[in-house]
Amino acid sequence: MSSIKFDINHKPKIGQAESIFPDIQVITAPNASFMTFTGTRTYLVGGRSGLCIIDPGPSNQQHLKSIMRAVGDRQITHILITHSHSDHSPLSRDLAKKTKAPIYGFGSPEKGRSALMKELILSSQSIGGTEGLDLDYKPDMILTDNMSIIGDGWEIIAIYTPGHLSDHFSFALPARNVLFSGDLIMGWSTTLISPPDGDVNEFCKSLKKLLLRQENIYLPGHGKPVFKAKDMVTAQLKHREYRKQQILKELTKGPASPLELAKRIYTRINPTLIPAATRNVFAHLIDLLEHQKIDVKRPISKESSFRILKKIVN
Repeated sequence: MSSIKFDINHKPKIGQAESIFPDIQVITAPNASFMTFTGTRTYLVGGRSGLCIIDPGPSNQQHLKSIMRAVGDRQITHILITHSHSDHSPLSRDLAKKTKAPIYGFGSPEKGRSALMKELILSSQSIGGTEGLDLDYKPDMILTDNMSIIGDGWEIIAIYTPGHLSDHFSFALPARNVLFSGDLIMGWSTTLISPPDGDVNEFCKSLKKLLLRQENIYLPGHGKPVFKAKDMVTAQLKHREYRKQQILKELTKGPASPLELAKRIYTRINPTLIPAATRNVFAHLIDLLEHQKIDVKRPISKESSFRILKKIVN
C-alpha cells in the first residue's frame, strides 16, 4: 500500500483569526467531529478594501460573529464556496445578508452528476449519500472552470474539481502559489467519496488536473496547510488505485455488498467509521462498474451484491 503521511496534530484556536500569510487569515468553526476533524476552516483573503471569504461554514451564529470580528471595519466583496456540504456553505446566506456580498459557486449539485449517478438517483432503490447536502444552497454568481475572480489587489482562479462532491471547486491564488483545496485534498485524512455526488472517477481526474498546476501549498477545508502538496496528491492517487485492487481481489472470492467489503478491508478503523468506509467502497464499486470490470443486478442500491466479471483476472 502507498504510504500517506497524515498530520493529525492540529490545535487551532476555535473562533480566532490566525494569519497564514499577510493577506490570508483562517478561522476554524466550532463544529469538530469525526467527519470534520477540528472544524471547518473559513479563509479571509485580501486587504482592507476588499475581502474574499472562502467557505463561511456551517449555520452557526457563533462562527458568524467570529468572522465579523476578524473582518472588523474591512469590506467583504466576495463569498466563495468550494462545495455545498452543510459544513461549508450554509452560513454564506447569513453572511451575504449582513454584508450584501454575492455568493459564488457551482450551482445545483445535480448538474455535475454523471449519467450513471443520475441513473442511480432515478432508481427505485435508495442509494443514500445526499444527507450532508445543503439543499438551500443557491449562489448568486455561477462559476465556471478557470474563471477569474478579481478583487481589490487579488485575483483568484476557480478550478472545477469534482469527486468529493459533484459541485466542488478549488480556488487558486497565483500571487501566493496557493490553492484552497476544500475537501478534495486534506492533510489529516483522505476525503469521503459518497455516491451519487461523490465520484471516484471524477476525483482521480481532478487530482491529475491539479498535478498539472504550479501550486504546491494547499489550504484545505479542514486541518493544517498541506506543504509539498503534489506529493500528497500523488500519494492519494496511489491509495485509490490500491483500494480498487483490494476490492477486486475480495470480489474474486465471490459476490459481496459494499458493507461486507468494507468490513473485510477496513479492519483497523474505529467501528463507528464503518458506515463512512462503506460509502467509500460503494463509490469504488460504481467506478469499477463504469469501467466494466464488475457487474451488478439492476436496480442498484447500497445493499446490492456486486460480482467480478470473469474476464478480469486481478
